[in-house]
Amino acid sequence: MKKNLHGFVLILLVIIVFGAWGIKHALNRPSESGQSPVSTPERAAGADPEKMMASVRAQIEHLQQLAEGAPNDPHILTALGNIYFDAGMAQQAIEYYDRVLALEPDNIEVMVDKATMLRSLGRPAEALRLLENVVAARPGHEQALFNMGVIYSTDLGDEPAAIRAWKSFLAAHPAAPHADAVRQEIQRLEHQAGGQ
Repeated sequence: MKKNLHGFVLILLVIIVFGAWGIKHALNRPSESGQSPVSTPERAAGADPEKMMASVRAQIEHLQQLAEGAPNDPHILTALGNIYFDAGMAQQAIEYYDRVLALEPDNIEVMVDKATMLRSLGRPAEALRLLENVVAARPGHEQALFNMGVIYSTDLGDEPAAIRAWKSFLAAHPAAPHADAVRQEIQRLEHQAGGQ
């Protein structure tokens, strides 16, 4: 029964990965620096579903074995959090990100990823607080400022705050891949505010 449940969970994980992959790339999430101890699910996206499922299963099992042997290794814990992030399994990702942050409280990239997962669980205020901490520690952080604008605009309905966050984003990253889309959204929000 446990093996059947494990197989079902992994099949579900593969299905979620395809959706999460599209969302992740639509938001143009920057890749992390350095080498990952395993390949990521999106690298296997061209593979057929059974091969991808086998790849994801092997990655999770490999990382869990590594984590058992080195429960305080932030790189392994981050990799586990990231695979759950990519699969859209927010609660599991947050659990690993929390373990990383207990070891490395100033890990900016893990904070940003955790904030994304908090937002996906309908906790935008918590996500925003975490992103504000990121920007306080690293002013101009591209993904944090972009995500702050999204949370203010989409989740909290605070268009002036969204505009401020996105203007800070553009000031620091005028040629970012999604800078034009941000400019258009700012114009739309400013026009909308002027018409009220």
